Amino acid sequence: MAPATAKLRAVEAQISETTAHIQALKSQVEQAENKLQRLREEEAAILETFADHRQVFSPFRNIPEDVLREICIRACVEGDMPGLCYPMGPLPWILAQICSGLRYIALATPIIWASMHF
Repeated sequence: MAPATAKLRAVEAQISETTAHIQALKSQVEQAENKLQRLREEEAAILETFADHRQVFSPFRNIPEDVLREICIRACVEGDMPGLCYPMGPLPWILAQICSGLRYIALATPIIWASMHF
């Protein structure tokens, strides 16, 4: 026995309402995801700025270049022992990878590179 026409219309109306509700929910989810992405991007930008500002107070930044150069020279030339193993490579390469300041010092100081043992 087939459902009555009135029942069919009621079920069709219910399906239509449910479909519309699902679409509305999908739209809200998409908006929330977009908002979340924007918030994550904003957070990343703020964290980057925060890190930049904190670096200003780093004690390392206050060490004069000539003192850092001398530390690097002593570490490479006087402190480099044949039995000491650096897993990332020779010490001059490691120094050049720490930060731009040490990279500049390492690249501008030939005695550091002359100390390499192969």
